[in-house]
Amino acid sequence: MQSWFGPSSSSDNKKKLKEVFEEYGKKSGDEIRLKKDLKAAFEYLGALMPGYKAASALKYIDTDKSGYIKGTELDALVEYAYSSGYNRSNSLL
Repeated sequence: MQSWFGPSSSSDNKKKLKEVFEEYGKKSGDEIRLKKDLKAAFEYLGALMPGYKAASALKYIDTDKSGYIKGTELDALVEYAYSSGYNRSNSLL
């Protein structure tokens, strides 16, 4: 994984993850939507298989089956990524 995590708390790391996903997402009205760009976000985060990670995240997090991660699902995506090891303690510093 890239060393974009600085020395910080878990809430700081989750905030940074959310910023990454928001940066890669597409703005649709007032919300961020992620689908194809989810793979690019996981690639940026250093995933070994970003396509698989994106597909897995979409499968488990897209609770309304819209085909996108949006709204409150974004917070679930951040938790999913954080619990999958995208945090400072597992990054290459």
